[in-house]
Amino acid sequence: MTKGEWADIGPRRPRLFLAACLLLVIICPLVEVALADEELDYGLETNDLAGIEISGNKTFKSSELKKLLRIQESTWTRPLHVAKYRPNLVNTEVSILETFYRNQGFHQVAASLDSITTENNGDMVYISIVEGPRTMIGSVTFAGNGPVPVEKLRKVMYLLEGEPAPANLNAFGGDIYAIRDVYRNESYLDALVRLEMTLEDTPVGADPPGGPVAHITYFITPGRDYTVGSIKLAGNLITRDNLILREMKVDPGQPLYWQEVEESRRNLLATSLFRDVTIVPVAVDTTLGMADLLVRVIERKPAFIEFGVGVGSVERIRVLASWGHYNLWGTGRKVQVRSRVSWNVEDVVGNPIKFNQGQINYRVDATYVNPHFAGSRYSLDLDVYTKRETRGESGINLISNGVNVGTTWRASPRVTNTVFYGWKLATPSVHPYAPDSLKVRYAEVNPSPDETRSVNWAVFVDHRDDIFRPTSGTYSVLTTLLAGGVLGGGFDFFKWSAAWHKYQAIPFEGVLAFRFMVGGTFTYGSSTALGPDGVPYDERFFAGGASSVRGYRLNSLGPQVTDQDELDQLNYSSDVLLPDNPARGGNYLMLTNLEYRFPLPGLRRWKLAGVLFFEGGNVWASAPDIRIKGYRLHSIPGNPQDPASTKDWDYRYSFGTGIRWDTPFGPLRVDVGFPLKRARYVNETIDTTDPSVLWHFSLGYPF
Repeated sequence: MTKGEWADIGPRRPRLFLAACLLLVIICPLVEVALADEELDYGLETNDLAGIEISGNKTFKSSELKKLLRIQESTWTRPLHVAKYRPNLVNTEVSILETFYRNQGFHQVAASLDSITTENNGDMVYISIVEGPRTMIGSVTFAGNGPVPVEKLRKVMYLLEGEPAPANLNAFGGDIYAIRDVYRNESYLDALVRLEMTLEDTPVGADPPGGPVAHITYFITPGRDYTVGSIKLAGNLITRDNLILREMKVDPGQPLYWQEVEESRRNLLATSLFRDVTIVPVAVDTTLGMADLLVRVIERKPAFIEFGVGVGSVERIRVLASWGHYNLWGTGRKVQVRSRVSWNVEDVVGNPIKFNQGQINYRVDATYVNPHFAGSRYSLDLDVYTKRETRGESGINLISNGVNVGTTWRASPRVTNTVFYGWKLATPSVHPYAPDSLKVRYAEVNPSPDETRSVNWAVFVDHRDDIFRPTSGTYSVLTTLLAGGVLGGGFDFFKWSAAWHKYQAIPFEGVLAFRFMVGGTFTYGSSTALGPDGVPYDERFFAGGASSVRGYRLNSLGPQVTDQDELDQLNYSSDVLLPDNPARGGNYLMLTNLEYRFPLPGLRRWKLAGVLFFEGGNVWASAPDIRIKGYRLHSIPGNPQDPASTKDWDYRYSFGTGIRWDTPFGPLRVDVGFPLKRARYVNETIDTTDPSVLWHFSLGYPF
């Protein structure tokens, strides 16, 4: 190249150099970002999962083992689930299976990932298992158990003779904790428990042949027993000390049984005064065998005010207000005032009225509860109420005043008793916009105020695992009511009812719920001559509706009111709203409910569940009306005179299904019921038949 050529290129070299540098400045960060992204994405890539195939498993089904894995296949129970997995984590899933087998006694198990193949709909993961011999527990012995007999320790243990021996001693932690708990409940707070496991090979030629036998020995150092020194309180800024000490099941100078400490904690939480309660031993003197107890509580805010406003088709404007205090003067006493006021605009005997012709409805309750009256275990419960109802369909207004005073006490942690005296006076009056003909008939009937005085007793026995969402256990209720007699009032009668609920968890996370309920009444004294009518309308039994037999309308089962004079009298004096052609209620009741509750496949993330139910029930005016023939499974809604038609004394069955949406206030439910025994109702003015389908919308479980 000549000097002239260099002269021509020279001026361009700086420009080329600058362009190259600029290109590097642009490219290098992009390369770094790409590399960084690759590092961040490493191990996060996911593949579609077609399925998992497990081979070599003889003891456990493949379906059981797959449930242990974090990666799950698509199944018919999860139709919306798109199965995916991370290839780099498959070995972790294999180790989960291996750990499970080792805890089931297979100490020499080997699980491995065989291969992963790609199919049209994703990857197939193949896992193989070599189980090896199974080690079973041959003997369990104890050394140094001292004050606690061996039989008492064995009762709380799970890993005993004949059970698989886990390879990892940590798997015995549950039994070790249970043994320590036994000693704590015997006042030995410092008990130490250590175990050793020795393996013995099965003799050659044993019949049947088996794996090694494990011999377990628990070495126990009980320490010394403790007594309660003093009880110290902390955190109770409002609540008086004596209220907390009253709930304690332990006293200074007594043996420090830990189960009584736990029961004390449950008692304090049950008062609803505290958000949290902890009880711990402090100032432990190992020489004297004495420990103080520190009870630390976190109090709830005792006072509250609630206010709400609503609208509706009948209650055009509704206002609710409440004030209460749950720890009055730090004594645990409760007081509350609740009110509900509404402006009701409804048809009066079928005739519409204007907005300014509406009526004020209200209910005001004032309640007072002293949970430990005069320092006893019995409470003092007082409720005073007044309410006014407009009854457009009846053409009357009704004012009711009442008082309930009684007591509640717990006979045991699961048994609660309630006894109270009730007084109620219901006074009717004619609706100001009722037709003149009805006002004349009201004057002819001239109903007097309806007074009821009664003594009530109820027993609740609760063995459910959860009072709001039970999945196992039982719940029983017995109620009795004695009205009139020496108490006075307008009616003399006795009423009782008994209900038994059973809840059972079943496969696929379902719950089977069952209820059986019976009840009866009888009159005495001045009401004997009135027969079934000696029991006031609002104290009779009713069946049908969202919480009893869902194939029928609310309270529609049993004998019907057909006499106009009786209908008028009920409308004028009862404080129960009466629809057209109402059921007259019964003096005897029987209900049977069976419900299967289950999560909806693919929809549980939205807290949706389903139910299937079959149930039956009815009410009868008198005992002779309960007939064996009435329990036939099916009948027709034909002519009431036809023997094959459904009678009002027939035991009514229905079946159906529903959807539940779980909310903080309980399940919101929609049910549809199909009656198996529809009835036809015929009188001078009405000819109607039970609907073939009934929908129900409500909140909370039916039972």
